[in-house]
Amino acid sequence: MSEHEAKATDLENIERWFVGRGVPHFVERKSDGSMLDAWTRALPLLVAAYLLLGFNALDLTNWSVAQNLGATVIVILALVSAWAISNRLRGVPTFARPTDIDAPELALFVIGPTLPVLLVGQLRDAAENVVTALVLLALIYAWSAYGVGPLLRWAAKRGSHQFAALGSLVARALPLLLLFNTFLFINAEVWEVAGTLDGWPYVIVIVTFFLLGATFAVSRVPGVIRQVNTFESWDEVRRSLAGTPAERLGIGDAGRASSTPTLDPLRTRQRLNIGLVVLFGQALQITLVTVALTVFFIGFGFFGITEATTIAWTRVEMLDTWLPTSLGDRELVLTEPLLRVAVFLGAFSGMYFTVVLTTDETYRSEFSDDLAPEIREALAVRTAYRIARRTHPLSTNNEVPRA
Repeated sequence: MSEHEAKATDLENIERWFVGRGVPHFVERKSDGSMLDAWTRALPLLVAAYLLLGFNALDLTNWSVAQNLGATVIVILALVSAWAISNRLRGVPTFARPTDIDAPELALFVIGPTLPVLLVGQLRDAAENVVTALVLLALIYAWSAYGVGPLLRWAAKRGSHQFAALGSLVARALPLLLLFNTFLFINAEVWEVAGTLDGWPYVIVIVTFFLLGATFAVSRVPGVIRQVNTFESWDEVRRSLAGTPAERLGIGDAGRASSTPTLDPLRTRQRLNIGLVVLFGQALQITLVTVALTVFFIGFGFFGITEATTIAWTRVEMLDTWLPTSLGDRELVLTEPLLRVAVFLGAFSGMYFTVVLTTDETYRSEFSDDLAPEIREALAVRTAYRIARRTHPLSTNNEVPRA
């Protein structure tokens, strides 16, 4: 293998490493038909969404089983036909797997599932399909382009290492949080408001808590990025490359021994990528605390709040109930308002806990010490990658001589 081919292989390995680490925007080229292309990585999601949108032609409520089965056959035939015709028009084999997803394939994703819906005369559903397809395309692109899947796997793997730091914080924050929220939980006004919220208003309230918590978390991200995106020496950059695909590539003889690496600013998308890494590092902890408190309130309400009390507090005439049982002389029941209130207070607790996470100096120090080496490693690999591609600022002023 020639030196040029070896370098190209090293660069491709680094780019795949970026994608696997949840920072695909560190890649500085587009490679159609490979995992470096966001749409190609999203192909499984696109296929699944393509089929589900086509099945919107079914009517499980008003049609018989035979009618729905017949419609299913029509949907599958229409979707496959649209795919095959699209391939033939582009001069590729009829049933070839898409390897370069561009405008024609995305147009097929929007229009294809609408055809079987139109065949069964559902004009309104066809219009909804188009809107839903466009929304799904935006969501799927965001999921793939920012490596959300790899970020979730990364956060799950490293979550166990954060429990020690989390335990001391929970011990300080949880007593006050439980005391405050338990008082709210047995407050009739909270049940009257949260217990009777339904549909989109309820969703908007819960999402508002999430957005407020995310805002507090995001406000700390620029400081973290500034802290980790500075290297004291080229030797520090080299040490950070150890064990990565960029180790063999190296950074050459990095100039004078006393020279300090010039700051290589991140682009907006790259800063957002690092921000997501920071947020996902905390997401598992916040989620666990939120779920634990929600389950606590459900259990507390199941044993402590009777159906009669729920009716009195919510001022409703009828309740949806589940799991009726008795404990001694007390009738226990799980009610819909109880679930709404528990989730409401759980989401509120998650927002409060996020604020504590972002303002507690001890935790912030422990979290930064834990996360910073991984982010610095990615930034060091980016430095070596950009030097090799001759896109680093130092590549044009000879501060980093050629290897």
